Amino acid sequence: MRVSPIRGQLASAGAQFTERYGTEVAAVFSDNKTEYYHVRDNAGLTDFSYMQKFSAPEESGFDLLDSLAAGNVAKIRFGRVLHTFIPDDNGMILADCYIANNDDELLVFCESITDDAKLRSIFTASPDVKDLTETHAVFGVDGYKAWAVMKELFGTDILGLPYLSIETYPFEGSEVRLLRAGKTSEFGYLVMVPLEAAVKLWETLESLVKKNGGGLCGSAVHNDLRLEGRFFNVFAEGARVKDPLPLGLQWMIDFDKEQFPGREAILERRKEGLKKKIIGVRTFRENTLTEGMPVFHGDRQVAEIVSSCFSYTLDSVIGLSLFDIDFAYAGLSFNAGSSGGPQIGTISMPPIMPRSLTVKLDEI
Repeated sequence: MRVSPIRGQLASAGAQFTERYGTEVAAVFSDNKTEYYHVRDNAGLTDFSYMQKFSAPEESGFDLLDSLAAGNVAKIRFGRVLHTFIPDDNGMILADCYIANNDDELLVFCESITDDAKLRSIFTASPDVKDLTETHAVFGVDGYKAWAVMKELFGTDILGLPYLSIETYPFEGSEVRLLRAGKTSEFGYLVMVPLEAAVKLWETLESLVKKNGGGLCGSAVHNDLRLEGRFFNVFAEGARVKDPLPLGLQWMIDFDKEQFPGREAILERRKEGLKKKIIGVRTFRENTLTEGMPVFHGDRQVAEIVSSCFSYTLDSVIGLSLFDIDFAYAGLSFNAGSSGGPQIGTISMPPIMPRSLTVKLDEI
């Protein structure tokens, strides 16, 4: 099982670990509510080193990665990042990916629901692709004040970075790649650092995050933050549904591309039309939703819960449910668990307004 290169620092900080597709991750540091408000109100630091990371030279990387991803890699402009996925031969999702055009290299950051060996075999089938998974760490800083942490570390230049962009900065004699690419609906940044500078960068970021009123966050709270912000989570609804069409991920696909794995299967399902679709749901009282829970309209089961969390902002449980297409609309009422079970309602997602939208970086 692959472990984080800063596992010692994580353990010393009180991390509780769990396994995720053959990789150990720091799931929790304190408690869910505390970590939630680190991000919503201040800034949270998370170890994302479980990500699989790859690089390819610009000369061959565009064609190579374009043949693997559902999105159009060939159109990524310099300094920008494409959010897409790697499908299998049946057009089902294997990995949620950021692909970045960073000057003379293309970088790939994957959150995968397959093991390291399988994903590595897909990318490194070409000798031009370099596996960075074991040689680099990745840390995330997310939150209402995440920009302030990164500004203090790398300077005012980061204030001009648009969402889904990449830049390279020096740190302790090493080069780090900074992506503005969070999935919490607040400001978010990913930093990839060589192992020799990883511990120092983690300690520096931890100090700056705490200076801004935040703290350490585990992977568990990110599941909740992604759901609440309606960011795709490959480890939740992605792992349960896998099909990008009912998941609503058509925007990640370039249907005009002539080649990528599973293309024909996706096009065939698209031609047949959607039979099911992901819709947001919310409980009306202090009821719970669990994965696999059936959802009823009268005596008929019309959906199944695929992910859920407690929203501290809304003070209720919310979730995503895979509905039969005829019932996949917001504003309707159903029963969870049984035909006479607790009432739930379908809602438009995301159901919250992140505080980061009130910050105007160009005026700071």
